[in-house]
Amino acid sequence: MFTWIQLKSLLFLLFVCFGASSSNVATTARCEYYNDTLCQESKQGCFETQECEQPEPEKRNHCFVLWQNNSMGKPYIKLKGCFLNNIDCYDQPKCVEKREEPKKALMFCCCEGDMCNRNFTWEPVSTHSPPSAVPKPVTNISEDGLDVMVYTLVPVLILAIIIAAVYWFYRQRKLAYFNELPTIEPHPLPPPSPLMGLRPIQLLEIKARGRFGAVWKAQYKTDTVAVKIFPIQDKQSWLSEQEIFKLPHMDHEDILRYIGVEKRGDNLQAEFWLITAFHEKGSLCDYLKANIVTWTELCRIAETMARYFVSE
Repeated sequence: MFTWIQLKSLLFLLFVCFGASSSNVATTARCEYYNDTLCQESKQGCFETQECEQPEPEKRNHCFVLWQNNSMGKPYIKLKGCFLNNIDCYDQPKCVEKREEPKKALMFCCCEGDMCNRNFTWEPVSTHSPPSAVPKPVTNISEDGLDVMVYTLVPVLILAIIIAAVYWFYRQRKLAYFNELPTIEPHPLPPPSPLMGLRPIQLLEIKARGRFGAVWKAQYKTDTVAVKIFPIQDKQSWLSEQEIFKLPHMDHEDILRYIGVEKRGDNLQAEFWLITAFHEKGSLCDYLKANIVTWTELCRIAETMARYFVSE
């Protein structure tokens, strides 16, 4: 059993403990008051003192500030005054906004204690997740950019070198082939076909004119033929085309039919003729330049080109 003295001592200790704990809670009875709208219109509500109403049991009064930062980063106050019972404001002796500022957002802070909202600050706390515990190596942006450039340009450069090498090889073979053709006639050229005098060919109409001569539509007996006429200065081209037509496997139904060659005239008036079958639509190259082919025509062209290789 407690004696009366012990009971009084216990009550005194309880009073001291509860009194000390309650004294640590700052009470709020007055706050600085400001209303931007009233202040602008009637010059009232400009930094006055507001007496806060007595809160209900277990509730508290707070002071608050609502403001917005302008383009220069300076605060533009909208409202100040009393604020009733918000757990986020408990035990906050200073009015501090800790959110990161969203664009064009209003800033808000609250605190406990008389006139604690006279001063306010913005101390943003980053809400991003903390960095990984394992430190990442610092990368050099310029080196990364250089790597990307190297990985991109090297394949392109290699491809360009391959294309150039193939073209050079093709040109060398082509030049070597034409260099093997005689530039002078060690003996009088044998006629490309049994020489029985000049063919009775009548030139009818010029169909094309190019770098090495002109192509005529002509009449040879009952047949219509094409005659390509080379001037004397292009005799070498005339000889080269003869050699091409004399290559093996050139006598094929899907290749332009070669008839023969002739020399017409003498000295500076000489002309060199190359006689082939006549096709009304001209060469494939000229036809494709001047016309849009249908799908059927394209298949026909591809078929006749491929037929030669299949037959060989």
